[in-house]
Amino acid sequence: MSQLNRNKRVLLAIFSISALVLVFLFQRYDAAGGIGIDNRYGQFVFNRSLRFLINDALAILLIYALFSERKFVVFAVWIQVLGTIFILIPYFILKFNYPSYNGPLVSFLHRLILNPTLLLLLIPAFYYQQKHTK
Repeated sequence: MSQLNRNKRVLLAIFSISALVLVFLFQRYDAAGGIGIDNRYGQFVFNRSLRFLINDALAILLIYALFSERKFVVFAVWIQVLGTIFILIPYFILKFNYPSYNGPLVSFLHRLILNPTLLLLLIPAFYYQQKHTK
């Protein structure tokens, strides 16, 4: 690997980690209100969806920076798509249809949505696979 490519990957990793920290620090920022969405449910869906997509995109960028293998990035994108279908959408359904329920299931889904947990768990798995296939 060339030094230029290595430096580029290091900068991408630093950028993605820094951006993840910034997303966490500004988690209370109301992006929906900033673009004129004044409906309470619309704001909730927009803000949570935006944070979910930004966090996961940054985690995918980190995976690319660490491994620079297309197959890992494609797999991570598929995990994000599946997470949107099987985690984000059920979270909204539970939150809107059962507003008084705030039990462990909603809390668990909330953590998976607001943190790029699934994608960050892929990093040790990819590292293990990369180490044992060479």
